[in-house]
Amino acid sequence: MGEFVSIIFCRRCGSRHVEISQWTHEGKAVFICHTCGNREEMSNFTLGRATITKTELDNARTTTARRNRYER
Repeated sequence: MGEFVSIIFCRRCGSRHVEISQWTHEGKAVFICHTCGNREEMSNFTLGRATITKTELDNARTTTARRNRYER
């Protein structure tokens, strides 16, 4: 059985403790990293969700973002 997940990483510190703190009146999402306090407004994007296996979910939980190294 799959689980649904959306994961956002902080490009500054690599933390996965990032969430949307608010939506502005213009429809922009304000992301905040709870590790380093990085805060960024984003527009013209939306979050989706994907069905993944438990093994893939466990792997995603231990993955960290690295500067200039992006998965495709």
